[in-house]
Amino acid sequence: MDADYSHNPQDIPQLLATMKECDCGIVIGSRYVKGGKIAGWPFTRKIISKTANFIAKVSLGLKLHDCTSGFRCYSTRFLKETVNDLHSYTYEIQIETVRQAVLRKFNVKETPILFVNRKRGKSKLSLTEVKSYLSYTFRVFWRS
Repeated sequence: MDADYSHNPQDIPQLLATMKECDCGIVIGSRYVKGGKIAGWPFTRKIISKTANFIAKVSLGLKLHDCTSGFRCYSTRFLKETVNDLHSYTYEIQIETVRQAVLRKFNVKETPILFVNRKRGKSKLSLTEVKSYLSYTFRVFWRS
């Protein structure tokens, strides 16, 4: 979860319940499934997020709504099986973990959350981060 108070710790039990219900490798707290919401984002931030999710869905062939959410629950089994094969250092880790889960036949589910724009600090999203994300998703797409 983000450390800037964007994610509500009270949503953790729902992530854990979903994890138990479906024996998932990853449960994603989703802003874009029914019941999920975003509060306080400017229009440009919404466009960036929707575009990043669209690129991930198309390049990786995913059926998820919110591939880029950082509010997640990972199963111990998934982490043990995957951690040594993860190579991302920035935001593309969100996509790489989902890709690894799909490749290894782990269930990935989404549960709705309310995402509130940060109360403190500022975004670390830079042009370098965007380039790294795009490079990763396109590299994966062309390998497929």
